[in-house]
Amino acid sequence: MDSVLRDIAAEGRGTEAICARTVSLWTGVAHALVPIIGQRGMSALYERALHLASAQHKWLEQARGADADDGLPGFSLLAAAASNQRQDDAIAAIAILFETFDRLLVTLIGASLTERLLQPVWDVPSASPTRQDTAP
Repeated sequence: MDSVLRDIAAEGRGTEAICARTVSLWTGVAHALVPIIGQRGMSALYERALHLASAQHKWLEQARGADADDGLPGFSLLAAAASNQRQDDAIAAIAILFETFDRLLVTLIGASLTERLLQPVWDVPSASPTRQDTAP
C-alpha cells in the first residue's frame, strides 16, 4: 500500500491523486468484504481501524463518523482529511490505517482468508495514466 501511494507521489501527481487512489482502494476493500461481513461489519471494522490508527496520526479522527449513501464507510472523509496534510504524513497515516485494518481483519477471519479476499484489490494495476493507441 505504502509503495503504491509513494509511486504516485514520485510521479509528481500530488496529494489529490493519492487521495483518489486511497478512496479507490478502500472501495475495493469494501466490495470484497461486504458480501462476507456485511455493510455494518465493514463500517465497524473501518471505524475501529481509524480509531486505533489515530493514536499515531491524530488527524485521522476527522475521517470518522459518516457513512456514504450506499451504507459503506465515508471514504471521502478520509480523502478530505488527508488532502489537508503534508504528502508524506498523509501517505504514512493511510498506510498505518490499512495495516491496522488488515490486522483487525486477520484477527477476525484469519490470515489466509484475509489474503484471498484482499489480494485482488492489491493486484489492481497502477493508477498511472496509460497510453492510448492513437492508430486509426
